[in-house]
Amino acid sequence: MSGKTEAKGQEPRAKIGIISMGDMGSALASLLIANGYVVATNCTGRSQDTIDRAITVGAELLPTDEALITQCDVILSVVPPAQAAATAERIITAFKSVSSGPNPRCTPLYFADMNAISPSTVKSIAAQFTTAGLDPDHDVRFVDGCILGVTPSRKQQTGPAAQISAASASTEPVVSFPQEDILHDPTTGWSYPLLPTSGPWSFTDESTFPYPYGNHFASTLHIEHMLSDPDPNSSGAEKQQTSSSSEIGQASALKNVYASLAKGFAALSLLSLSTAHSLRILPSFLSSLERLAPSRLNTMTRYVTTLPPKAYRWVREMEEISKTFTDEEVGWNEDKEDVFKHVAGVFRFVADETVLGQEKVGKRRRGLDLEDLCQAMGEGLEGRRKRRAVEKEGEGSEE
Repeated sequence: MSGKTEAKGQEPRAKIGIISMGDMGSALASLLIANGYVVATNCTGRSQDTIDRAITVGAELLPTDEALITQCDVILSVVPPAQAAATAERIITAFKSVSSGPNPRCTPLYFADMNAISPSTVKSIAAQFTTAGLDPDHDVRFVDGCILGVTPSRKQQTGPAAQISAASASTEPVVSFPQEDILHDPTTGWSYPLLPTSGPWSFTDESTFPYPYGNHFASTLHIEHMLSDPDPNSSGAEKQQTSSSSEIGQASALKNVYASLAKGFAALSLLSLSTAHSLRILPSFLSSLERLAPSRLNTMTRYVTTLPPKAYRWVREMEEISKTFTDEEVGWNEDKEDVFKHVAGVFRFVADETVLGQEKVGKRRRGLDLEDLCQAMGEGLEGRRKRRAVEKEGEGSEE
């Protein structure tokens, strides 16, 4: 199946690989296609929902990772955190297969890990390429990246992207207040997140990026290559040199400190709402927020009503944030200070012990408003209490 662009009558600027076509990956694909790129992916072994998303946005379905590496100069890894290392290993295996075949690449492949992982995790993934013997000068150039904000979208869409919006419109929470975590371009109608990157390789460095579309590609996806803050322990020329380049791990660190605010607030909101529901004061709680802190209520509503389909993924994201905050270089490494280890437990409860964990993006049924969300959380907590009572009774009978 051939990919397509929305730029009629023009040759595509380039073919960009994206793994995988989840909610964010398919939205980034739509943005690229609208700006003259072809997007390719390999959906082998993926769910039908993933395949359908890829087809709907107009991505080209390739049969193997080897085909992806042969046809694309840039591959973006946009997967749940638990799959980040395995996705990199897939690319390493496929690259070595292509290199030993009759048609090896002549120019380096750029592999950008855009996932919500800690600096230590992304450094270990980058090391996988070095350990595999892949030379960044000739083989694979690793880019540490992240995505700050929600999925790209476009007002008054036509074509494939509009089909996605129409399909999900009746099953997603309605957000009627100004939305955060997104930037808006009134000229194009697109709303989009920021994609910071770090490390020695940049899409906008014309002296090292060997393809002609680097700046346009970065501008399209709003990729901004980071600069390091000066090391407070250095001075003079060392400070100037330190501030001119960034390191692998810094983009991932930025993602974690940014996401900790929103997702930490989401977890606190779940705790507050479910507690208010259990103690039969939910109407008073919501009324108080509406009168005293309406913007906080709006933000809370958006966060908690949209999180159920993502709760399973956020468990690992919180564990990655925990690793970032408790890093020895940071110092928040006392067990009692490891807040996000416990935040992960809140999202694990939503994913594993409530019906909300069964929700899918575009196919929402429960938790679309605060009342039903609290009802579902209450049902989960009641089920937990009953299980614990049975377990305690069993322990008593054994004695």
